[in-house]
Amino acid sequence: MTLPNDLSSITQAHIEQLVADQTREGPHLDFKRDLPTAWNDAAKHEFLADTTAFANSGGGDLVFGVDEDGQAQASRVMPQVISNVDQEIRRLQDFLLNLAEPRLPGVKVHAVQVSVAGTDGYVIVVRIPQSWAGPHRVRTNQHFFIRDGLRKRQLDVPEIRSLFLRTENQTQKLSDFRTERLGKILSGNAPQQLVDGPVLVAHLVPTQAALGLVQIDPVPYTNQGRLPVIGTSGGLARLNLDGALVVRNETPQGETHGYSQFFRNGFFESTLVLTRRMEDGRVLLASQSYEEYLIALLGNFRGELDRLGLNYECAVMLSLLHADEVRLGVHSDWGFDDPHQTLFDRKILVLPDIVARSEVSPEKAMRPAFDLMWQAAGFVGSRNYNNAGEWAPR
Repeated sequence: MTLPNDLSSITQAHIEQLVADQTREGPHLDFKRDLPTAWNDAAKHEFLADTTAFANSGGGDLVFGVDEDGQAQASRVMPQVISNVDQEIRRLQDFLLNLAEPRLPGVKVHAVQVSVAGTDGYVIVVRIPQSWAGPHRVRTNQHFFIRDGLRKRQLDVPEIRSLFLRTENQTQKLSDFRTERLGKILSGNAPQQLVDGPVLVAHLVPTQAALGLVQIDPVPYTNQGRLPVIGTSGGLARLNLDGALVVRNETPQGETHGYSQFFRNGFFESTLVLTRRMEDGRVLLASQSYEEYLIALLGNFRGELDRLGLNYECAVMLSLLHADEVRLGVHSDWGFDDPHQTLFDRKILVLPDIVARSEVSPEKAMRPAFDLMWQAAGFVGSRNYNNAGEWAPR
């Protein structure tokens, strides 16, 4: 038996089923009878060695509060009596944040309330996805670990080199995907013909999809669920070879102002054609509206990832095609230091990708991408955020 994809849905019944099935520890599951009684340096090191080993391998669950019988099989539930469980979760999250290098992405900690033989307590489940940001090492001793069967082990130098090469290959995979897709849009080979005009393109790639761990069935999207499109909540999809396609505002000529394509491998593409002309003949990219649209897009896409049982973390890649025809719309009373501010200096604007971490709100997750767009138009950063870093357009 494996634990549910939705960590928050785990109950005592799921934990007890691990014992009933005599579930074995393995590459993706590790049982710990107890949480450390004291979080000294040795305990912290052991915890980080376990979690980074999962992240450097195929991911997995670290379960505190389940004993094993010496044969690596779950044998009994051991409630962890914790006076302040929220504080304990925050402590573990703090370790994960500060004691792994680079930071472990997408890790979740969940406390399952249990009661066994009159003892009330918790089972703590730490879920660690396979990481594309690694390899990760433990800061306390700079060692790299990997999950090898039932246990973790330290990596040697050739294995560490191999992990770094894997990360480079995954980065190249994303770059190649983006290049290919933008080429298709520019050449008129998008999955749906677009109306004339500059095109805002968003690519969202979940970490698990980048690692090749996702397979999407597009058929259900034809009669249930709604795939979001930039600027709208979207609608029911049609099928194509790549997966599920949603089109907005289709004209009698079969053209559209935007679409979203959800690929079978979990990659996601959404487009919006900009058509509002200004007095100087340039096309407007409304600085507040487009940010609202992309924040909503990420939030709605996360809802779909949640339904599929996938982690929220994803790479976000924004592009603006025919950017030299576009003006960034800003308040006229802000004043410009340079007459070229609000203009983009190239035809194809390809912003560096950012990682939208699962624990960060869509507004905050998107800020680095928005700052890059404003910088491309000559500003220091997005003016829709206040001094506290909150999205608060004027």
